[in-house]
Amino acid sequence: MSKFKSKEEYFSFSKRLVVIPTEDIKKLFLKYKVKLPLFIHAFLLRETIRPQVFEDKIYNTYTDELKYRLRGYDNFSLYPLEKLIEKYNLDFELSRYKELLFNIIFVNMDKLSLKNSFINELEQLQHNYTVDLEVMKYSEFYELTKDFFYEAKGYLDGVKITDWNEELLSSYTLGDLKALGKKYGITVPRRINKSKLIEILTAKFQLTEDESELLSKKSVLDLEIYAKEKGFKISIDLKKKDMIEFIQFALDMYHKPVEEDNFSYDIPLESREEEVVGDIETEEMPKEEKEPEKVIPVEEEVEDVVEPYVEEEPEEEPQEEIKEEVKEEIKEEVKEEAPQKEVEEEPISLPEEKPEEKAIVKEKPQEEILKDESILSEEEKELLDEKINQIIKKFYKKRRRRRIIWFIVIVFILALVGFVGYSYYYYTVLNPGNLPFNLPVFW
Repeated sequence: MSKFKSKEEYFSFSKRLVVIPTEDIKKLFLKYKVKLPLFIHAFLLRETIRPQVFEDKIYNTYTDELKYRLRGYDNFSLYPLEKLIEKYNLDFELSRYKELLFNIIFVNMDKLSLKNSFINELEQLQHNYTVDLEVMKYSEFYELTKDFFYEAKGYLDGVKITDWNEELLSSYTLGDLKALGKKYGITVPRRINKSKLIEILTAKFQLTEDESELLSKKSVLDLEIYAKEKGFKISIDLKKKDMIEFIQFALDMYHKPVEEDNFSYDIPLESREEEVVGDIETEEMPKEEKEPEKVIPVEEEVEDVVEPYVEEEPEEEPQEEIKEEVKEEIKEEVKEEAPQKEVEEEPISLPEEKPEEKAIVKEKPQEEILKDESILSEEEKELLDEKINQIIKKFYKKRRRRRIIWFIVIVFILALVGFVGYSYYYYTVLNPGNLPFNLPVFW
């Protein structure tokens, strides 16, 4: 470390180290017993594939749902990152990963108990190889290097267990969480039985055997209320948060110490301007200007506005006779957004693409209707389940109240009838002319 005067020199040095093969890096790490937590690997992988994930061409192929989920990209665990690489066939830029890896090591050398001898060996290895960069798939790389990564205590898939909150879970589907459990050898069900719920509550609250037996006498609804009163919301119909609780229970992570993340991340990273995904419309506008087909941006904007009012679209068809006026209006709008060259070429493409425009407008509502009629999204199913559970709980509460009230009323009526009957018998037979319990006679 003393041979470098500043961090910038470390970072410049790490750029030259990317020529070292992964096999040699692995051997050196094993020699110096370098072990990194999995949350460091998740950070490195996240920053390595970031430029590709938010590249215009690839980003344009995402569904609106995925674009929404990518808002939580900075907190993604390993699973969704690996899923993006596999599903969209993203290139794993190994040289970029190595550079970030060495930068992280350099700024955390004291924490990793590394000395100058480690730097010297890296420098010697660097001189042994040419500038040819190693190319490798992510799956091959991780299989080769997984030995010097470990899951830190209190972490799940590179994320602290306490950070698996509703905000983070909004970036995951129920299928993602099931697959996450499968990754760690756990089959996450959609619904659990009463005995499994009692096991989870016993582990969560560290209950004794006697306390567990008392819980077994309660109904499922009472168990859910019991958990809620103790600040633990869970249901037998597992939602996203419940699935994480189930995984945590299955991995025996309750009441275990959590390792603190004391690593420094003060290293140069690429600009994150492309990652602003909160407003989808503002991102789509610059993309449309770059497309080779000049008329499509205008058509897409019209479609976005007209879709909610499908009945109004046929009114535009009679305007074919006044094509020249329409073209002039479109040109004036496009001039504000696109160069003049594109405006000159528009009249050539307009007549050819107009029939396609009509076909698209007619087909889109049909597709949307089919989607709505087929299967609900996971979010809608979850909301539906939650509402149903609330209705069921309210129903049980009302029924319980009614039963108690009717029980009291019936007992009171029976007691009253019994007392009147006894008083009559006492007054006429046992002690004529007198009432029981020395009650006064008013007649």
